[in-house]
Parts: sequence; structure tokens; C-alpha cells
Amino acid sequence: MKKRLLSMILVMGLAGAMLTGCGGSDSGSAEPAKSESEGADSGEGGSADKKDTIKIGIRSDGIDQLEVVRAKIEEAGYTVEESVFDDSVQPNVALGEGSIDVNWYQHGPYLETYNAENDTDFVMIEPKTAYPLFAMFSDKYDSVDKLPDGATIGLCNDATNQARALNMLQAEGLITLDDSVEVPTMYDVKDNPHKFEFIEAEMSVLPQSLSDADAICLAAAHMVNAGLSAEGYLCTAPDGEDYAVGFVVRSEDKDAEWAKTLAEVVECDELAEYFEVEKEGTMVPSWK
Repeated sequence: MKKRLLSMILVMGLAGAMLTGCGGSDSGSAEPAKSESEGADSGEGGSADKKDTIKIGIRSDGIDQLEVVRAKIEEAGYTVEESVFDDSVQPNVALGEGSIDVNWYQHGPYLETYNAENDTDFVMIEPKTAYPLFAMFSDKYDSVDKLPDGATIGLCNDATNQARALNMLQAEGLITLDDSVEVPTMYDVKDNPHKFEFIEAEMSVLPQSLSDADAICLAAAHMVNAGLSAEGYLCTAPDGEDYAVGFVVRSEDKDAEWAKTLAEVVECDELAEYFEVEKEGTMVPSWK
């Protein structure tokens, strides 16, 4: 009987201790819920307009260009972290994924095409930086007026740059294009009074045709890449600003102060000199 009574007392005491422990745990773990406004400025997920470090995506051929303006960006209060890519697609992929804040390498038509094909809404910030010089070159003649009838004109074989060349020839009064065609090819030349003969080649190899053709039309940078001079061109395309390169951001950052500041501070003498000397004038500053 004593043993039975002792066992009952022990069981009741243990149960009481367990209840007390649970009750203490519940009351001790309860914390007041944070409001949505609390922690909003904790540094994580804060306003996109407040930024100390800007992550910039560039192509490998833009490393030196970024270095020229790095000090200007830092003077404006931002630290630069660059990501370097070897092609023209991955900087936009990275922008969409959020691993970079902005990229700096593409012109407007390329951006429009990328947005349309990938269902993105990236935006190029104003002011734009510079546009690539697109011109006609010849090692035989020094003006378009001296091109003879029947001259052979080299064109790029891609649609965009061939259209630029043909529009340039039309602007010079040398040919007339079918105005119903938005992106004309050499087969859309409506009037060819000088009986020019057109040949096509990939833009990077077109300079090799310079000695065989009477003139070639292409982005001047490819002349430099081929070890040729980009000076002494016969004429330039009138649509340069349409192909201006600038800083591109996600749509939610298009009005961010840091993005506007970035686009403005690179408009400097140092970058203009870089374009003139290192790029041999093949990039034209938009602010000049």
C-alpha cells in the first residue's frame, strides 16, 4: 500500500513538472511580431535608389573603358564592382538574374531586339555615352564624288549593318531605296544611277576586301581591328545617335538616382580622350 501511494505521488509530481515546463516555454518564446515597416531599412532589400556599391557588367573589350572612368564614379560616392563577360548575351542575362545592377556595352537597336526576343523590359539610361562611327572607306578615292560609275561597294552581310550602309549611300544621294522596306538590302535598291556593284562579307573580314573593292561600308572599329586606319573616311552614317551605347538597367531602376549619376559622371574629358586616342576615333562621345 505504501509503495502504491508513493508511486502515485511521483507520477503526479512529474506530470506537474511537465505542465509547468511547457507553460514556461510558451510564454518565454513569444515575441511581438515585427511590423512591415520595421527592418525595411536594415540594409537588406532596402530602396534600390540608395546604393553604395554599383555592380557593372561589361564585355572584355570594355575593361579599359571602365578603368578610365572608375575614379569619376568613386568621386560621386560609389564603389564599382565589375563583372566581365566574353559575349554580348551574358551581360543581359546577368542583369535579368540580378547578379549585376547595370551593364555598359550595347546600343539601342540591340537592346530593343533583346527585349523583344527575351520578354525583358531593360531600359537605357539617358544621357547615352557614345556611338560607334559607321563610315565608307576607300584606299583609292578621297570623296564620294570621285567614286566612278560601276564602282564596287563592299557591304556587311548582316541585315542591320547592310541597311545602315545603304541608308548612308542614299543620304549621300548616290542611290534610292524602296521606301516600303523597313530594313533594306542591296536587292531593295530602287534607283542606282551610278551602276554600283555590291558585294557582301562578314563585317570583321570586310576590311580584307578594301584593296579589291572601290569602297567598303562598315563600323570603323573593324578597320582598326584589322590594322588599318579609321581616318580619311569618305562619309559617315547619319543615324549614329540611334546606335549610341549607354548604361542599361532593369525597368525598376530607370529613375534611380545612382543610375542617372552614373550616366552623367562618365561624360568627362578623360573618356573623350580615350575614345579619340585608344579607340582611334571609332567611338564618338554623345556629349561632344
